[in-house]
Amino acid sequence: MSNTTLTPNRSLDQIINDGDAGAVIAKNKNALIAILVAIIVAVLGFGFYSNFADKSKTAFNTKIYNFETKTLKTFDAKSDPKDLVQGIKNLHAELGNYPGLIPVIIKASDSLMEQTHLNEALEILTVGQKISKNDYADYFILSRLAVVYEDLGQDQKAIETLEKMNSQSVKIFEGKNYLDLGRLYIKTGDKTKARASLTYVIEKAKDETEFVKIAKLYMSKL
Repeated sequence: MSNTTLTPNRSLDQIINDGDAGAVIAKNKNALIAILVAIIVAVLGFGFYSNFADKSKTAFNTKIYNFETKTLKTFDAKSDPKDLVQGIKNLHAELGNYPGLIPVIIKASDSLMEQTHLNEALEILTVGQKISKNDYADYFILSRLAVVYEDLGQDQKAIETLEKMNSQSVKIFEGKNYLDLGRLYIKTGDKTKARASLTYVIEKAKDETEFVKIAKLYMSKL
């Protein structure tokens, strides 16, 4: 298996020329998501936090803040991931489907994914799905679910998650979503759907040039 990663001294074009497109995506899924989140947060101002401006929810926000500072902030490789999961579940039990929980759920799932606690991340994201009532919140939750499912070897669920993302009203970085679909269809042996997804990237996501290049490489190998 290739150990290719994106480094400052090696451009994407060089990696593609070496035929390591799969490694670019497979090894950098979490990094790509982090980049996407940073961009979207900057543009949208992460509207979920508007919930914290509601003074009537002061008690809820205080509980979330305490969890973030006492449990989430100190979570590291030595921590028990079950404590993080239980903390989120306790908050959900206390606060119900309060939308202000979405940001902390995203942060907690990211922390768990970084430590490769995938089953625990899945538990937390499942809670997030119950709470999410916002198209953008759905996007953030689903984008992580797709990664977790694939890393757990549940490729069909990853495909279903990406298909759901592409069917929703929020359209963010469609090229990446369809590229991931194409890659997963190849893994599962569905070349027809793989070609359709990769063709979409090439023809409809022309502004996402890096993903278009990778899609073309995959197409050349089908």
